[in-house]
Amino acid sequence: MIREVDLLSYIPDFLKEYEEMKTIQEVMQSEIQRMEDETEVLFDNQFIMSSDLDNIRRYEQMLHLQASSKDTLADRRFKVLSKWNRIIPYTKVTLRQRLAVLCGEDGYTLDIDPDKKVIVKVALKSKRNLNEVKKMLEEFVPCNMVIDLDLLYNQHHLLSGFKHKQLGAWSHRHIRNEVLISGK
Repeated sequence: MIREVDLLSYIPDFLKEYEEMKTIQEVMQSEIQRMEDETEVLFDNQFIMSSDLDNIRRYEQMLHLQASSKDTLADRRFKVLSKWNRIIPYTKVTLRQRLAVLCGEDGYTLDIDPDKKVIVKVALKSKRNLNEVKKMLEEFVPCNMVIDLDLLYNQHHLLSGFKHKQLGAWSHRHIRNEVLISGK
């Protein structure tokens, strides 16, 4: 309760003297205060960070979130807010920003094919994030587009910096699938 409603303050001074007016105001006071409190709850529930438990449950249901029994109200608000903020416009710029957060600025390549195909290659140094990238793309990319996600394996131009003796120490599988660090 932020605001205490005092109905007697709204009537003129000359009417405050009458017992009938005081009694009427006292009877109405509890109902008006209850309506004021409910209005305050409705106002707070407009925003995720000030929502009550019932409203957070409604958000969780809409966003298909599962609350844990150990989650506090603050934890649940945070989860709802983070999921809610993932729902943003589908633009190439925001997709690049999200990929940069997950893989680093140089940890991916992105091509959007005119045939409604999104081609993302994740660098080997970021391969542990491949599943997260997949989840993000499935949420972010519109359903009418095909997602082509794969690892960006080592290419010939990268291997040209190594000597044959260095490469001979590794298997073909290692050369293709692992991040190579030059011994120079």
